[in-house]
Amino acid sequence: MSTNEVSLTAEKKKTIGLKIVTYIVSVLLALMVLLPFISMIREIFGDEVVILPTASGNFTVVTKPRETMMTWKEFTQLFNKPTWTAFGNLVLVTVTSTILNIYFSAITAYAITAYEWKLREAFEKFIIVTMMIPGTVASIGFVQMCYKFHLANNLVMLIIPAIATPMTVFFMRMYLKATFSKEVVESARIDGAGEFRIFNQIMLPLMKPAIATQTIFCFVASWSNSWVPSIILIDDKVKTLNVLNYTSATYVRGAELLMCIPPVLVYLFLSKHIVEGVALGSVKA
Repeated sequence: MSTNEVSLTAEKKKTIGLKIVTYIVSVLLALMVLLPFISMIREIFGDEVVILPTASGNFTVVTKPRETMMTWKEFTQLFNKPTWTAFGNLVLVTVTSTILNIYFSAITAYAITAYEWKLREAFEKFIIVTMMIPGTVASIGFVQMCYKFHLANNLVMLIIPAIATPMTVFFMRMYLKATFSKEVVESARIDGAGEFRIFNQIMLPLMKPAIATQTIFCFVASWSNSWVPSIILIDDKVKTLNVLNYTSATYVRGAELLMCIPPVLVYLFLSKHIVEGVALGSVKA
């Protein structure tokens, strides 16, 4: 066996070993992510809630393994009207804040990239500095303002802070640094296109991978946010699903199921763009 053949064999063994380690780590990570979800599904569909009388004349709620499959009637009993109302509130807040966040963050990143102005570098550094401030700390002043100006108990106050978040602007800016073409913009200007038309019809389609990636992140962040809503939403009619007070363990299970479905659907719909968006967004110009 020649030296080249020995070298190729060693390299092949090294590649196979690296693949084995990669697969083992991937499987372990997948199990860590999926086991809580599987446990929740098993608890919802595999256990039955039973109300049993006690010796003192009261009643106690216990769970036991389900002997038969859950019927449609039992499934519908997982949800009540307050649960659906809270679910609608959460969908409204999440979808609206995600759309506004993506659009205004993208147009802010485009303005930083496409135009030359004196405070551009200072503004970009300011965005990076604001990223370092913990969201919980920043929300204290916002909550105080809501109560001071009697703006609490209003879903709009959960949407406004989500417009143009620093992290989304920074990601869009990094993506444009790698993909922005000044020649395309100048050609559109020569053809008579306005600035908003250039952004809406040319730049937004070019930013689709970054938009898809940030849509997933923004949607999940808004969907799972319970800190501020738990403080400023008092009335049950305007509470979101993740901060609603539940009167039964059955309704808690229904809420858990509803909380899981939309993020999974959004990810499945946009997952094909996420790798490309993260890769290009991490490349510096």
